Amino acid sequence: MKKFNRKYFLKHYQSAADKNPLGKINAYLSIINRIGSDLGVRQGRTLLNRSRLLDIGCGYGRFLKAAETNFETYGIDPSEFVINEARKHAQNTKFEVATISSYKSNKKFEVITAFDVLEHTPDIDSAISKINKLLTREGIFVAVVPVYDGFFGKIGGLLDHDPTHIHKLSRWQWLKLFKSRFQIIKTYGAIRCALPGGVYFHLMFPWLFSWGQAILVVMKK
Repeated sequence: MKKFNRKYFLKHYQSAADKNPLGKINAYLSIINRIGSDLGVRQGRTLLNRSRLLDIGCGYGRFLKAAETNFETYGIDPSEFVINEARKHAQNTKFEVATISSYKSNKKFEVITAFDVLEHTPDIDSAISKINKLLTREGIFVAVVPVYDGFFGKIGGLLDHDPTHIHKLSRWQWLKLFKSRFQIIKTYGAIRCALPGGVYFHLMFPWLFSWGQAILVVMKK
């Protein structure tokens, strides 16, 4: 897929760490582990003990490298360039060049993540339906998407020059889409931006849901 080649990633994401610093990755993992553990306790089972985790649009694989400690990890991305880079970072993860629509698996996953991916996906409804089918019963889906409503969302929209962002939805439109297939467990809002000197600012809390220019939504099948 030409638009997600080496030139695209170097222009919009630079190195593996530029927009995915360890603090941001650990925040994502902490949310998954905490909510997954709570669900497991309520269901009388250990939900996240070496569970399978699929990261859709895995990029450089930095999140998967961190997730390998507790999960059996899988990653897909339509870019052959970035999958080859990801293999260098997350050496215990099974990778495949694929989109969510083309991906075929005989496995089910306890956790599926899609961080800043769905806004690139041509058919969101089909993608969400496919994710639902790939999850185990009571499985968790965690999505991060940019939003274009609210004060910070409108500012983020003005600064967004990525032509592959084909869906510029509000947070409420995203929630409506997610609720069509999943039960919403928790929502967060994020304020994030690249600062001079290679610093990436990332602030994420539940109370920022109505304000941030991105949202993280934890869902259950």
